[in-house]
Amino acid sequence: MDCQQIAKTVGWLGETWGFWIQTGAFLISALAGVAVIYYNGKQGRTKALIDLIIQQKTDHKLLEATQMVFRLHRNNIQFSRYVPSNLTADEEIATREAIIMVLNNHEFIALGIRQGAFDEKIYKRMQCSNVLKVWDAARGFVHEVRRMEKKDTFFQEIEQLAERWKKSPVTPDK
Repeated sequence: MDCQQIAKTVGWLGETWGFWIQTGAFLISALAGVAVIYYNGKQGRTKALIDLIIQQKTDHKLLEATQMVFRLHRNNIQFSRYVPSNLTADEEIATREAIIMVLNNHEFIALGIRQGAFDEKIYKRMQCSNVLKVWDAARGFVHEVRRMEKKDTFFQEIEQLAERWKKSPVTPDK
């Protein structure tokens, strides 16, 4: 092999053009793989959120509990009166259970958002006002439960989510 042929086969930094083409193809494949994984993760979060919302819309007990919570809030009923565990009237017990069911549902979603299991942007656009309404209505209830149980962690996820959303509410599209 003469010097001219060797110079043609050696490309850049002492390697052949074939080496660089192969390396470039490998890097492009790796980047495409990362992009696919990212996209699938985003799609998975969106799908999980949609599945959850569909399930919520078909859960009659949750729908009734949510309606009760909103009705209590509209009528300016103090939720904290339903905190004591020694309630005797069936209606008071049912109201307490409804408040806890709604709070637990929102706490689950808030934790899922914080952990990245659900897409916060989509959920915020769909449910921001409802989450803020529930938190504003049940704040006294939650603080009273925390005081009685001596645990500041009860319903902390929904509190953090609501406070964050309150600082930057959903803005209308223009």
